[in-house]
Amino acid sequence: MRSRKRDSWVRPTSGRNRRSSSGIRAGRVVAVLVVVVLILGGLATVQLVRAVPKPTLVRTTSFPSSIPGTAVNLPWPSQGSGIAVVPGVGVLGSFGANQQYPIASLAKMMTVYLTVLAHPISLGQSGPSLTLTQADYNTYLQDLAAVDSVMAVAPGETLTEYQLLEAMLLPSADNIATTVAIWDAGSVSAFVARMNAEAKKLGMDHTTYTDPSGVASTTVSTPSDQLILARLVESNPVLAQIMALPQATLPVAGVVYNVNYDLGQDGIVGVKTGSTPSGGDFAFDANVTTSFGKDSVIGVVLGQIGTAPLISALNVGKTIAASAGAIPTMKTVVTKGERIGRLVSASGKSVSVVASAAVTVQAWPGLAVSTVTSLKKLHYPVPGGTVVGHLRVSVGEQTQSVALVTAGRLAAPTLSWRLLRL
Repeated sequence: MRSRKRDSWVRPTSGRNRRSSSGIRAGRVVAVLVVVVLILGGLATVQLVRAVPKPTLVRTTSFPSSIPGTAVNLPWPSQGSGIAVVPGVGVLGSFGANQQYPIASLAKMMTVYLTVLAHPISLGQSGPSLTLTQADYNTYLQDLAAVDSVMAVAPGETLTEYQLLEAMLLPSADNIATTVAIWDAGSVSAFVARMNAEAKKLGMDHTTYTDPSGVASTTVSTPSDQLILARLVESNPVLAQIMALPQATLPVAGVVYNVNYDLGQDGIVGVKTGSTPSGGDFAFDANVTTSFGKDSVIGVVLGQIGTAPLISALNVGKTIAASAGAIPTMKTVVTKGERIGRLVSASGKSVSVVASAAVTVQAWPGLAVSTVTSLKKLHYPVPGGTVVGHLRVSVGEQTQSVALVTAGRLAAPTLSWRLLRL
């Protein structure tokens, strides 16, 4: 029987299967593309939704730290120490090492200041009355025997607060300072404690009071400390009125005269004198004429010596007052339209920012200058002429603020930048 040889047989792959494999691969590609599109779309959405940083202000103009020019040279004496200022503007000048000196009757500036703090009175008012006792009279006799500065009193005499202030500020009565201290605080020591506490509160860190009149050589201070007090005393209408009086009439003492012999000379209207055989002191306030009108100069000079120390101190005050009017001038430190900086967008584009007005102040060479810029919250686009912030300019004690405006339009960052930013 013939055997048949069976050839091996392999089933061929059908076209249908080949098409199925290709479709799977195509589907995978499409799926990947869809995922990529979704990712890109998501990223684009995130980029577009992300907050765009606000514009920033970049300063491009710097200002000097002080007014340029030749330094002020006031005719100060060769001994002692002192300082002079234009209130509200700044320090005109100083000399010496701002060292401590016995301040004599300048101490009464603190005594009268504390008196009106504890017993406020207004112009036209007399305030409470005080009937003087035998103890007050004994104080007068003791101070008189010590050749101190006194005002005559008598037991049973009645003085109003205003008259007590006159007695301390015009004839500079040491005995009345003691009387007022006991009336106000119950004892001299308690009042002196108040004096030192108030000095510390006012920042008079180099001042020590040991008595209310200043007769003690241990009552010491510096010109800059006494200047703080002189400005406060002169700003009180009642005290300023009294210090400008050449004389007053009191019940027992009769007519008393202001020891400030400079009153009315070179514009001097106050403040207080003080002297001992070892030195003369003067806190002064003067109305001076400048190139642009009237101004005030307040100063303190301590430690003046000579055959008549008080006259030496008074002469210094008068000389400084006579010279001070020529020093202040009006100075424009920022001009209108001056370029202060650039307003920069998040994409790096920028426009100039300029001052909307000029800044003009009283000034003299050496007066400190400082500037600070501030930026408002802004939204894109920023039109030209928009107030975007302010420049605060300080010159000495003066401060002015000027609006900063854009010199052109700042556009919002483009769509492409927002999509492509990192």
